[in-house]
Amino acid sequence: MFRLAAVLGAAALLAAPALGAVIKRTVTTPTYKLTLSVGPVEKMYTPAEVKAKHPSDGEVMVGASMSMGGMSMGDANRHLEVHVAARATGKVVTNEQPAITLTDTNGMTGMSMPQKVNAMAMQGIGEGVADLHYGDNVKLTSGHKYRVVVKVKGEKAAFTFKA
Repeated sequence: MFRLAAVLGAAALLAAPALGAVIKRTVTTPTYKLTLSVGPVEKMYTPAEVKAKHPSDGEVMVGASMSMGGMSMGDANRHLEVHVAARATGKVVTNEQPAITLTDTNGMTGMSMPQKVNAMAMQGIGEGVADLHYGDNVKLTSGHKYRVVVKVKGEKAAFTFKA
């Protein structure tokens, strides 16, 4: 009996999505290649904090997005980020600030109100401009379906995923 329970328990673990699994989606517009990534919550630092604390992982905020007032706190359980690259060259676009909205499509009517994501410019610690992306830590409900809309210079892309 114990062996059967162990086998069934192992099968259940294999069937369930890994906690903190990363979701990736890519969409192109006429000008851009946009890649959405949703993963585990990231610690976010200012450049001064990185210099003082020497963290080995997390995100460093860059540019005008470094104000701490807009950072997500509290019950955020995932990190949502969008990478913007030139479609023609594949090079990281560094001079555009996308607008990002997140909608839980499991609402009572099947469509909740879109929530603006505080799209801060950031990059992984030690990764440099090649990892420049925009996003924030967000609260997602496991099992719900979401729609993310990204607008860059009048071009719009939409992503869907299940948390």
